[in-house]
Amino acid sequence: MREEQLSDAVIYDKLNLLKRDFFDYIGRNTVKVDANLPVFYGYVISALEKSFPNITDESYDEFIDQITFKVLDASVNIGNFEYIRKVIANAIRSKKQKNADAGINIVVGIKLLKSGDCLHALEYLKAYSMIDTKIGTAVAHCYFVLSLKEFKADDKSTLSYRPGEMELLARETLLTLARRKPPLNILPQLEIDNPEFIENMFWQMIFLGLEWFPSEKWFLEAGLENALKTHNNKMRKQLIVIGAERFYNDIKFLREMYYYHLENRDAGGAAGIVNQLMKQYPDDLEPIYLGLRLSLLLTRKITFTSFRRLARGKGMPSQIVEIIDFSFDLLNNDKTDAFNRIQDFEKEYPKYQYYSSLLRYLATDIFSIDEMRSKRAKKALLESVDYFCLEELNKIKKVNP
Repeated sequence: MREEQLSDAVIYDKLNLLKRDFFDYIGRNTVKVDANLPVFYGYVISALEKSFPNITDESYDEFIDQITFKVLDASVNIGNFEYIRKVIANAIRSKKQKNADAGINIVVGIKLLKSGDCLHALEYLKAYSMIDTKIGTAVAHCYFVLSLKEFKADDKSTLSYRPGEMELLARETLLTLARRKPPLNILPQLEIDNPEFIENMFWQMIFLGLEWFPSEKWFLEAGLENALKTHNNKMRKQLIVIGAERFYNDIKFLREMYYYHLENRDAGGAAGIVNQLMKQYPDDLEPIYLGLRLSLLLTRKITFTSFRRLARGKGMPSQIVEIIDFSFDLLNNDKTDAFNRIQDFEKEYPKYQYYSSLLRYLATDIFSIDEMRSKRAKKALLESVDYFCLEELNKIKKVNP
């Protein structure tokens, strides 16, 4: 298994090197490439088949998509639709899978979007709007931009204003996205040099969705997922605040706010969320667990003891309590008690041997004299314990929904 993984990593790196070589060539010879598209794509195919004879069809076709986007992005002929048709024809002939046209149409549509041509971008993208959330919001954006041309600007200030056909299509696209909930994982494969225009369209439509459909949670959920993936803390905070205000009874948004406070070292804010959750969900174990998690960071024995007593009284699974006890001893530098606890844990729960072995390694690093190593180990400990405990709590919720 290790050799296969290493081989895959080497292939990935070599593919990237080949792609960069082609990108450089296209950038320096765009006129030549445009004038000899069949020859150029033949060169790409030859290089792929010679260097990577065992590459998967999916990876092969993704490579062609990425090269095609670069060809279109570098060309001055993007407004010439006869040229675009030639690029599409050559790219599709170069691909292996049956749905070869899907990736190419998305590539062309995204390039037209980048050029500001929403009308023609729709022709290529609308059939794929439910494949990926960002394609869907891009399609909604196109409809919305076209809707702005349906009426004069001052028409919208009148009481008689009614949405036009394009705006209705934008709204319909957003509602369909909210219902189907497609993933957020297609566009990054294109490796667009500057994806800011896609991000801007995404956020514009997410907030329009929140304005048009204020009770629809999906817009917040999709926005939060994207904010986390793109490390956009500003948007994340804004959405968390909106979620906590509009859906104050929904544990999902309060949980997001709790973790946001933790990441920003706002113990008071996190404690406030824990108190709110305990009042709103008095029979749920998760708020108590979140209190225990907070007490691990504070390392205050009185706070920890209080939440531990609550956890025991409410029937918190003992494997969670014991892992938390072990973690509290570790973070308080109580080496003897910590290793005694993990030893007892292993005897009582042999099925978690895989996890206790990991915890032993982390414990060794936490007590290291290397300060940076110890700090990294503490972070890894908190993350792994959080994952383990939440998984155990979810098992209970599935049995007793």
